[in-house]
Amino acid sequence: MKKIFLTIIFLLVTNNLFANTLEYKGLEKLSKNNTFMNDKGEPYSIDEISDKKNSVVIIYNHGSIQDHKQDPCKAKPKFGYVWDAAVVPAILKLHNKIINGLEVKIYRVCSGVKGMSVKNQKKYRKELKSKGKIDLVDEHKIIKRPKIILNEVENLKKLGFDKIILSGYSAGGWSSLVLQSRYPEKIIGTIAFNPAFAGPKKEWQKKYPEWGAFREDSINKFNKADKINAIVFAHKDDIFEDPKTLSFFENFKDLNLIDYSEIKPTSCTWADVNEKMTADKGHNIPQSKCFTKYLEEKNYLISFLENTLQ
Repeated sequence: MKKIFLTIIFLLVTNNLFANTLEYKGLEKLSKNNTFMNDKGEPYSIDEISDKKNSVVIIYNHGSIQDHKQDPCKAKPKFGYVWDAAVVPAILKLHNKIINGLEVKIYRVCSGVKGMSVKNQKKYRKELKSKGKIDLVDEHKIIKRPKIILNEVENLKKLGFDKIILSGYSAGGWSSLVLQSRYPEKIIGTIAFNPAFAGPKKEWQKKYPEWGAFREDSINKFNKADKINAIVFAHKDDIFEDPKTLSFFENFKDLNLIDYSEIKPTSCTWADVNEKMTADKGHNIPQSKCFTKYLEEKNYLISFLENTLQ
């Protein structure tokens, strides 16, 4: 009887903890914009997918703005406009492609709830300065977002989608890699474009050292994984992360870190408007027409999917 009682208590506590991860302020409203998207970046109903068993779902995860703010995630974002949480065009082009007998579907998740308050960020900055370390008890976005995304993975599996791949841009790419490193039995692969943990390098390296500490903690958790099945794209002109700051990923088996610095931002045109990018837009190259063309010419994404879906 005592054993049964303890089991019940454990289940109640576990369920409450799980529920709490999904009770973030603003999440319910954001989640209403989670949707499947076609090659034009337009939402469509799951009812249009007739064969879930022979589909592979690529869950796309958008970038983030400041941690204390909620990320915008429009129901019908402008094509290629990542500030509306639009899917990177190169991923959209995979819609309905047949890879090893499986049809690709794209599912965009809105997970950008507010993270850590400015007040708490300052608290940890002060703690780091006085103690030389941080005892983290609050949640920033890179802690919250993977929990939200994982919940969507579980939901899709319950609906009959057995094969799930993650993709993401910027903070969405980092969050995707976090999950890939921890749940390889649930997520079979990840495509990350210019993954970024926090703000510009000069900020987390110097101005806001607490974010450097948070980032280091995240990397230490990556290092617990034996392998990470992923393809990661990085550029030397990215002000957030570059091939050098992301070089720790080279230590993981099955992870391919692609340095695509051969593409110059000034040679690229934005996907959403017919304008050239400026030299400081290395982080934004994934939302350009030239990046989509580059990936197609190199066959990076198709090759990764073919190998992953063997």
